[in-house]
Amino acid sequence: MSDLVVASRPLSWVNTALPFVAAAYDVERGLTPLIVLGALYFLVPFNLLMYGVNDVYDYASDLANPRKGSLEGGLLPPDRRRLMWSAIAITNVPLLVVLAILAPAAGTVAVLSAVVAAVIYSAPPLRTKERPFADSVTSALHFVLPAAAGFLVAGLPAGELPWLILGGFLAWGIASHALGAIQDIAYDRAAGIGSIASALGARPTAAVAMAGYGIAVVAALALGGLAVAAAAVLALYLLLPLGILLSPTEAQARRSWRSFLSLNLLAGFVITLVLLRHWGLSATTAQELLAGTAVAAAAISLLQVLANEIVLGRARTRGRGTGEGGSSRRDAERRHTGAGEAGARTPSRLTVVVPCRDEAARLPGVIAALAAQDHRALEIIVVDDGSTDGSADVARRELATNRPAAGHDRVIDAGPKPPGWSGKSWACAAGFREAATDRVLFLDADTIPAPPACRILAEVSERTGAGLVSGVSTFAMPTAREQIGLSGFVMAIFGFLPLWLLDLASGRPSSIAFGYGPLLLVERGAYERSGGHGASPTSQREDIDLARTFARAGESIRLVRAADLAVTRHYPAGWGALRAWRRLGLAYAGGSYTGLIATVAWELASWLLPIVVPVLGLLLADAYLTQAGLVALGLLIAFRVVLGAAERQPPAAILWHPVTAVATIAFQLLSLVDGLRGIAPIWRGRPLEEQVP
Repeated sequence: MSDLVVASRPLSWVNTALPFVAAAYDVERGLTPLIVLGALYFLVPFNLLMYGVNDVYDYASDLANPRKGSLEGGLLPPDRRRLMWSAIAITNVPLLVVLAILAPAAGTVAVLSAVVAAVIYSAPPLRTKERPFADSVTSALHFVLPAAAGFLVAGLPAGELPWLILGGFLAWGIASHALGAIQDIAYDRAAGIGSIASALGARPTAAVAMAGYGIAVVAALALGGLAVAAAAVLALYLLLPLGILLSPTEAQARRSWRSFLSLNLLAGFVITLVLLRHWGLSATTAQELLAGTAVAAAAISLLQVLANEIVLGRARTRGRGTGEGGSSRRDAERRHTGAGEAGARTPSRLTVVVPCRDEAARLPGVIAALAAQDHRALEIIVVDDGSTDGSADVARRELATNRPAAGHDRVIDAGPKPPGWSGKSWACAAGFREAATDRVLFLDADTIPAPPACRILAEVSERTGAGLVSGVSTFAMPTAREQIGLSGFVMAIFGFLPLWLLDLASGRPSSIAFGYGPLLLVERGAYERSGGHGASPTSQREDIDLARTFARAGESIRLVRAADLAVTRHYPAGWGALRAWRRLGLAYAGGSYTGLIATVAWELASWLLPIVVPVLGLLLADAYLTQAGLVALGLLIAFRVVLGAAERQPPAAILWHPVTAVATIAFQLLSLVDGLRGIAPIWRGRPLEEQVP
């Protein structure tokens, strides 16, 4: 039974059911038994028919495509075909008979037309999915015909069908199929399978998709009124083929397709709001929506900071129990140039791996800080990743000076980075291979740990049995430029990410597990079972992907608020923090254009809208907008003050907030532009290899 449910693609049920329901409700302004019956049919049986027939006839070709399986298409062995046909007949025939009896004749024709389109797409002799151009049109009909059926089943005369809406929907469907076909060009051509993309090539097919989405936008604009909001979100689809036009690679095609899948959720949400307002089911005014969004976004950010401070501060509080907590951060900051005093010891051995590439200026501080740890059972491995500034020699000198009696400390050469690896992942993996202990702490060379840091992280690992413990260090911001640029990272991490919830859930689900690169402690067995850095070697966000690798393997993830345990100074030179947003923005959005757009939208709502709304209220002399805007502004100020206090930020960083918000968003949008152009980010003089989502 579960196999049949998976075969029907549950995530796609709404794609056929919602067009039917929306169209029928628009005519009837209510839900009749017939509409409910039709909705149930297009929710599950129709999808089982459409995708089940596809799986029956696509087994051989799907085996040749490594993307197939799960969301990318099912694999149905030949011995399961009879079961599939039986399931299709049992779920489809009774409902189709009832609909044919109860629905108007035109509605019955539309429903049966949808069934025919679903069958001929995959089944011979027509099998339109392998006939270029016919494949895109037939695929689009799978979603347009249920909408037409909804109008007609609800009693709308065929001559009064809203052809502008249906035509725009058809154009959108053709464009979407063409977009999805681009990523399979190589596989389809190798297997001799015809498609619009294998016939035209990547760029011409992307041009077809661009034209289809453009027609959909124009159709929505032509409707006027509330449909303009729908047109705005539909315009985002134009970015997807644009990226392929600018960089026609398989990786770009896959990124566009994954972005399409998530963009559907955003578009569906906006269009649903438009429909609710159109039907009179929502009376929210634009002012109320604007003010409510500002208040809600600012409140959520404030609550996030408080929750993260309360839940993740437990380990930090344990650190204060040593009598050093209040001064730990100050000690760590001083160790950017010097060392401090030692405290108590814990017996379990720990290896600290410090990957470095051109970090000669930073290594003295981090090695001195490690020498001052109150966790004495340490070995230190500095991994040189092709440095050109003498980092390896500096590391050897500092180890000899600060830890002359430590017999296991050493500096190793990571060796040439193999293709398919990012530099940091390769250096970390090399350090892990050299480690002799059960627990290994990956420590960035730009991070200075306070004396209890290693001990506390090791204690959390031992006490909880976690496979990975990540300490979220604080940022040093001694200059105005750092206060402008780095504050955006802090606001995003603690204002957006539910770290507290991820910690309580031990990193479940794996799709949202989180790790923080400067301080990552792993247990050897968990690292080896999960595959470690080698499971995602090309990652441009190796910390997050390492955490998700552990979570997928069933290993527990724990997070520690480490504001008193370590200080990180990523970008001391100029505008490095803002340039980092350009390099990392798209990567940390999972390589998804939609994810980055959603991030920017949330930042606008929570960081800038609370400032704009009260001003707008005063300009419009709107008392409600002004009052609600002042509430949102108060919440925003509270968020920044609490965050600044929790993260030990200079007060000036809070005052720079509007500049920080605008600059952060601008550089994230540059990251989006770079992604669309297929420009590989550069880090430490090396281009990061393109990731295939």
